[in-house]
Amino acid sequence: MKTITLSILHPNFSKTLKDPLKVTIEDTADIISTLIAADKSFAQIHKGAFPIENISSLLQLLWNFRTQGFYEDIGIEARTPEGEWLPLRDTPLINLPSGSDIKLNPDAGC
Repeated sequence: MKTITLSILHPNFSKTLKDPLKVTIEDTADIISTLIAADKSFAQIHKGAFPIENISSLLQLLWNFRTQGFYEDIGIEARTPEGEWLPLRDTPLINLPSGSDIKLNPDAGC
C-alpha cells in the first residue's frame, strides 16, 4: 500500500477541506484509483451534497472517460516525494510513486 497526497484547488472544496487529502491505495494504483479513494475520503468528511452543482464526485469532475484523460481545463501539478515532475496530463495512467503530491485545479482554464 502507498499514500498519495491530493489537493483540490477549488473554493467550494476549501470550505470543507482545510488540509490536502491523504489517501492510501494499492502499490500499483494510478490516478483513477487515487480519485476513487479521494471520493470515499471526501464523502466521510463532507456530509451532504457534492459541493459543485450537477457533479457527484471528483472522478466525474476531473476525468474524461471518453478520452481516458483529464479534462483539458484541469490544472495539474504532480510531483514525487523528491520533487520530480510527474507527467500526469500526458501519461495519466502511470503508477504513482508512494508519497506523491498531486494538486488538481478544476477551474484552471488551461
